[in-house]
Amino acid sequence: MREVIERVIDVFRGLGNELRRTGWFVDGPESTRWWGGAESPDEVVITAILVQQTRWEVVGEVLGRLRVLGLNKIERIAETSPEALADIIKGVNYRFTKAVRLVKLARNIVSVGGLEGLRSMSNVRDFLLNQDGVGEETADSIMLFALNIPSLPISQYTKRVFSRVLGINLGNGYSSWKGFLEEVLPRDLYIYKLVHASVVTIGKQYCLPQKPLCNQCPLRSVCKYALTSSLP
Repeated sequence: MREVIERVIDVFRGLGNELRRTGWFVDGPESTRWWGGAESPDEVVITAILVQQTRWEVVGEVLGRLRVLGLNKIERIAETSPEALADIIKGVNYRFTKAVRLVKLARNIVSVGGLEGLRSMSNVRDFLLNQDGVGEETADSIMLFALNIPSLPISQYTKRVFSRVLGINLGNGYSSWKGFLEEVLPRDLYIYKLVHASVVTIGKQYCLPQKPLCNQCPLRSVCKYALTSSLP
């Protein structure tokens, strides 16, 4: 298992150009640019809420508007009314609900000392999970990409790619996959960011739910599913 994981990580390390083409900017371990070119931890948090059930291209356009208005900072969002914010984020699905949630989240983060105060808390994940609209994947994404805390987000792509590559079935439970992968992967900030970006990219491009493009997939030489399905 460890050997396979190491080979998978080696493949991921070679995906830099492909990751950039799909919106992931491979950078230093503590850089926020991984997250769609985000220029600050604040932008990671803001877009992590906006991107839920919305295409990243739309969120990128909205982020551009927020930058122009100086609303790409948690403190400024906290000072904005949900009604005004909803008008600015037009194009984002469920914009009224997200505006309310984002303003409330921003105000709660400010109340604990901003993102630096949040990062220093012993119960960061619990704090995030107690916020409206923040589920496990969003909480872990904020921790990893905004706060630089090694906490691996688990997406549907993560489950599909690793279940096929490793030939295992852990069901659909979030915690079972998170526990397993954080056990077998090196606990490393760069590796966690690389793994998340890579499985999302491969899951979208090759490891499709139906009729996966195994012959084109970068993981084809290490994937049990691809090796088995390619047999005559």
